[in-house]
Amino acid sequence: MGRPEDSDFGLEFLLPFNGREHIFEGGFWVKFEIKNVSATKERPHGLAYSFTLHASDGTRLLGFDNAHGVPPAGAKFSKRAACL
Repeated sequence: MGRPEDSDFGLEFLLPFNGREHIFEGGFWVKFEIKNVSATKERPHGLAYSFTLHASDGTRLLGFDNAHGVPPAGAKFSKRAACL
């Protein structure tokens, strides 16, 4: 278990990655966007982030972010899970 004074170590490590792009064999590349924002119910940790994988032609292949909630699979009238 971490010490309270070390609680922001993860943020100190992640924030410098904002704007970085890493290129891999075959021309694939990963882009990082990580910013401090005001804490909200949707972003209780106070971070806005986006991690994306792109093909060599720039096509976005995969992405993870906290821009919005993802609708549940199935019927469009299904109840969404509450954010914790």
